[in-house]
Amino acid sequence: MRPLLAFLIAASGSLSALSTADARELRRSPQPPYDTAPPSSNPRAQSLCEERAQNSDPAGRYAGYPCWARETFSRQPR
Repeated sequence: MRPLLAFLIAASGSLSALSTADARELRRSPQPPYDTAPPSSNPRAQSLCEERAQNSDPAGRYAGYPCWARETFSRQPR
């Protein structure tokens, strides 16, 4: 009886580990890159956005993101 119980516990543990890994794989969806957003049609608005982003994030920690995201990410909580 003990060997049967040990086998069932081991089998259920390995099956649950496999199903969890499969669920994680299925849940992931590829995120589009942030730089695929169309540029602003107004060059003045785009340059102002870039300037605000540079002032908000002078260290360039969020340099890989578009200007609107850089400005938002670098805001300090109040």
